[in-house]
Amino acid sequence: MKPMRHAASVVLLVAAVVTLGSMACTQGPNLGFSKPAPATPEELLAELKTHQEKIDAATDATMKRIEEFNQSRKPGERTIHFSEIYGQEFTDTQRDVLYQLIAEAKDVSYRSLLEKIVADRGSIQELQEKVMHLEQALPDKFVVVKRGDRHQDLAMNYLVNEMQLPPDRAKTLLAGADQSDELAPGNKAWFAYDPKDDVFRTYVTRGEARQLPLAMRRANQRNLITDRDAARSERDAAQAEVTHLQGVKAGLESDISALQRNKAILEDSVARLSSDLSFRQNSLFYHAANVRDLKEQGVLSPVLKRVLDVKPLQYETALDLRQNTTITLDPRLFGLESIERVRLLPPIFQEGRDFTVETSEGTGNARVVILDPDLFKGKEVLVAVGG
Repeated sequence: MKPMRHAASVVLLVAAVVTLGSMACTQGPNLGFSKPAPATPEELLAELKTHQEKIDAATDATMKRIEEFNQSRKPGERTIHFSEIYGQEFTDTQRDVLYQLIAEAKDVSYRSLLEKIVADRGSIQELQEKVMHLEQALPDKFVVVKRGDRHQDLAMNYLVNEMQLPPDRAKTLLAGADQSDELAPGNKAWFAYDPKDDVFRTYVTRGEARQLPLAMRRANQRNLITDRDAARSERDAAQAEVTHLQGVKAGLESDISALQRNKAILEDSVARLSSDLSFRQNSLFYHAANVRDLKEQGVLSPVLKRVLDVKPLQYETALDLRQNTTITLDPRLFGLESIERVRLLPPIFQEGRDFTVETSEGTGNARVVILDPDLFKGKEVLVAVGG
């Protein structure tokens, strides 16, 4: 169990620096420094920044290589994180276990990764040590970052309190200087102000922190990307829900519109049926014909003029008793020159009590006047007309 724990520790340590060594092999950076030593602080600072940029670039590549390494791991195998391994040292036992892993590895791509770790790690350490020596030789001032410190606040304190510059001038100088708020406790924030040329510069190095400023910046960028993607997913889900609700709303509105149209149609039908029912309940329906024709049709008896069969009749004419109580008969409609007598059948309706008949010698017309409208409402009556 103990060798296996060593092996896991070694893998966690070495994977973080794979890409640093990869850049050294593939890109071939010059890890040495100029000789003799720079003559001016500006030259020394330029050389330092060059190597610092190499470290930052290598750190960025380290995180990408870690991701590559983690993706090569099989399900259930341990993966590593940048914060777990950066800056730690190998022990003799760990190095032995690492060599054993390389010798026993069967996965060619995995073995290749491990070999690059061993071959390149020394170059990275050498580069870090030389940068540290250059930092010690710089005339610039620095402060060690504490938790909660901001680059801008530290720089303002340097310019105003140490260099005795007016706050307005300090703000102007800061506006033209690159600043970073991705600071970790233990980082070194460097400041240099040249009163002669009124030039201010500032930068951040790793110091005693576990992470470089670039690593902090990359981590924050990844967090921002993750937050952005999560916000986009929430936005898309919300938009999909809104679209769904809008579709439901449109469907409901369409259903309501159809129901309203159906309601109007039903209301119109009800009104029409109510009107028809009221008309039938308050109207007298009659069929008026010549007595001679009624005999020929078999409706009336030839002698007694009694009703025999009314089935052939259609009571096609209606008199709305709410509006009128008089039936006017024109003799020409019945093939007569004048109408002399009118009978209402069946004989349950009595002339003089329920109705009266008025004839006119001048026009030949006849008028049937309903005296008791309620008695005739909804009834069917045969009007027999004689000349």
